[in-house]
Amino acid sequence: MYRETTVAIGVGLASALLSIAIAFGSGLGLLLVYFALLPILLVGLSQGQRSVSIAAVAGVFGTIFLTNIFQGALYGVSVALPAWLIVRYALMNQTAQDGSIVWFPIGEILARLAALGGIALVVGAITYFDAPGGIAKVIEEFLDKILAARLQFGSPAQRQLLVERLVPFFPAISASSWILMTLLNSILAQFILIKAGRNLRPAVLYSSISAPEWLYWGLVGAGALALLGSGSFEYVGRNLAMVLAIPFFFIGLGVIHTLARLLRSPSIALTAFYFLMVISSWAIFIVAIIGFFEEWNNLRNRFSAPATEEEDDDE
Repeated sequence: MYRETTVAIGVGLASALLSIAIAFGSGLGLLLVYFALLPILLVGLSQGQRSVSIAAVAGVFGTIFLTNIFQGALYGVSVALPAWLIVRYALMNQTAQDGSIVWFPIGEILARLAALGGIALVVGAITYFDAPGGIAKVIEEFLDKILAARLQFGSPAQRQLLVERLVPFFPAISASSWILMTLLNSILAQFILIKAGRNLRPAVLYSSISAPEWLYWGLVGAGALALLGSGSFEYVGRNLAMVLAIPFFFIGLGVIHTLARLLRSPSIALTAFYFLMVISSWAIFIVAIIGFFEEWNNLRNRFSAPATEEEDDDE
């Protein structure tokens, strides 16, 4: 146990170092920040809840020691807490009547990450509710200051144009990128542990995930707020709906992968489709819509084809 505690503390400090790597001002530092979750997830998914708790606390205190309390709090919310929650739910299981082990659904974990991002958005909106222009104006001033300090523009008008394009969806873009990197870190951690034979949870079939009922109602409520509200309410509703739609996007991807298996060249079809999503936000929207209605259409079961052993390993 002493060895596991020491490893957990070391992992937490390593995560703290990764989280502040951007301060070194290099492209590599920015890349390392995105993997601050990985060490804590590795120790948690291989050693359990006690180790992830120790690593998370060590990471918070390490970040405070190396920077300040504000950065430590930011690390706690964006790295330590998500890692702790992922490990807690990922390792939660119960024994069924037939003796098999039923693990906590991955779709439920993804939904709770989206909810955490939504809560952060709502808290931010409440904090700046009385600010002149509301939260949208606060974000506009923040982006203008950051872009002016970090990027070179030919004229202030060019910077203002970029700010105007980013402001309407900036909270959703930020939350989406955070959820995506959190998911990628989780998949990478599980992949490494499976290869090393240290995983506590078996491999997951991500193409079969589903969303809990409460997420549907949350998305409908956010959509109603976006359509019926005005000012800050409309702004928050629009971005909140986009954040809560993220799990449905991944469900939609599962549907797309299932349908692609029916084609003669699924790899080529999927490559073309992913390229389409890169160049068109409408494709992303359509995938999320497909995922939302999958509960009723059940396309994955209706059109599922026997997967090859290689395809199962990849998923």
